[in-house]
Amino acid sequence: MTSDFEFYVKGKKVMMNEFVGNVIHDVIVAIVSHLHDVDLETIEKIEIS
Repeated sequence: MTSDFEFYVKGKKVMMNEFVGNVIHDVIVAIVSHLHDVDLETIEKIEIS
């Protein structure tokens, strides 16, 4: 499974292999999916700083 998921830390893109990218993607989706009144299909960007 590939996705258009990109991971940035302090504004710099972090390069990672497909496995690590998928794991991080799944963890973030699991966290966000438990938020009330949030539609995952409408999220375009998640910024962590």
